[in-house]
Amino acid sequence: MSTISHLLKSVVVAVASASMLHAAPAETEQERDGRMQWWRDGKFGMFIHYGLYSGLAGEVDGRKYDGCVEWIQNMAGLDSDSYAAKALPLFKPQRGCAKAWVELARDAGCKYIVLTSKHHEGFALFDSKASEFNSVKATGADIVKEYAEACRANGIKTGYYYSLLDWHHPDYDGKLALSRGISYPSGNLKTHRFGNHDAYKAFLKRQIGELTSNYGAVDLIWWDFSSRGFQGDEAWGASDLLRMVRDKHPQVVMNNRLYDAATVKDHGPMTATAREKGDFTTPEHYIPEKGVRGDWEACMTLNGTWGYSATNNDWKTPEVLVRQLADTVSRGGNFLLNLGPKADGSIPEESVRLFQAIGAWMKINQEAIYGTTASPFAEPFPWGVVTGKGDALYLIMYEMPKDGILKLPYAMQGSPSAQALADSSSVPVRQEEGGTVLDVSKIRMMPCATVVKLAGKGEVLPMRQ
Repeated sequence: MSTISHLLKSVVVAVASASMLHAAPAETEQERDGRMQWWRDGKFGMFIHYGLYSGLAGEVDGRKYDGCVEWIQNMAGLDSDSYAAKALPLFKPQRGCAKAWVELARDAGCKYIVLTSKHHEGFALFDSKASEFNSVKATGADIVKEYAEACRANGIKTGYYYSLLDWHHPDYDGKLALSRGISYPSGNLKTHRFGNHDAYKAFLKRQIGELTSNYGAVDLIWWDFSSRGFQGDEAWGASDLLRMVRDKHPQVVMNNRLYDAATVKDHGPMTATAREKGDFTTPEHYIPEKGVRGDWEACMTLNGTWGYSATNNDWKTPEVLVRQLADTVSRGGNFLLNLGPKADGSIPEESVRLFQAIGAWMKINQEAIYGTTASPFAEPFPWGVVTGKGDALYLIMYEMPKDGILKLPYAMQGSPSAQALADSSSVPVRQEEGGTVLDVSKIRMMPCATVVKLAGKGEVLPMRQ
């Protein structure tokens, strides 16, 4: 009996130890806040989608594809060998291209960058011993190495997107993924072998280990993606991946897509990601009207596609992009704006122009973005949005009110002051019944948005019915 008890006790201890191995690292609220602070303060980042799809540029065998063309292998139904045969000859990264990306991000005011180290096509942009399907083997170019060095040189936080899907790897069980709600190229269903998904999870661990060990600091990992039926430990060995990356880089920030997560508007209201599943929530292509309770980041495109398309000219304007940035920050989120380089790594002229325009606005108005908190007001105003920092509110005006007057349900103490950030001109401010009134009729409206800083302690008043 004593032997059986001893064995049972050993089993219980072993199970408990295994659970601890897979649990999220113990972290106090204060420690987590410290780890997240740079990301929360940074607010604005650049997403970079670069891969074999960049060379195809939205076209295969004379047929042009619309939408998110980094999915072109799936759109065209190509098996991996046919896809590689068409795309590899077109992929010709030029030395210095990653440096140019990072410098554009820096000049635009981005505090961090997320580069697609490997997208769904399975082609890695780094020297990987786990898979020969990579940029070093194909072209001699270690894109990630150049990118990491440029980030360090420019004081930019270094982030990596990594696709959990891999349409090229023979052990990736595409049939299983497809049956659980994750897309897979139809051509691969005829040519690939399946059924060794455990081996694929081991491959994920090896390749992520390479990425997070060989290129210096890793500030952010942006996983992509899961479905309700295919996620977490079953699909990716998620707990092992989270623990391994955190062990190597204790201060790293990671998103929520190792697990199923609402990412688009059709999924309804978003809730914060459970802490053990990631640090922030990731709405894609839209900005939640009420924000998200908890840390979140909206990722957006310049023209509706992540990867480069030679024919997509549906470019947003600087005005739209600056206002999307302000809308996001006013709702408590971060804004991750995408760049899709061409096959040689060069940046489309319109992309340069748009990021430069944002940079010009940020040089004047960055105080209203970096290190701010969400608007204290429950609703936006007809003229624009609000952010806060300490005892200051930043009134980000998209248009001048017809009467030149801003009214805030906000009771202020002492003698508040207000000024336009663009030229430091004073803005008259007074207290009235029901709140604070600012006369902005004399200020000069700036391109995209005009910011007025209201300084002084105050409290939000109930909105009048």
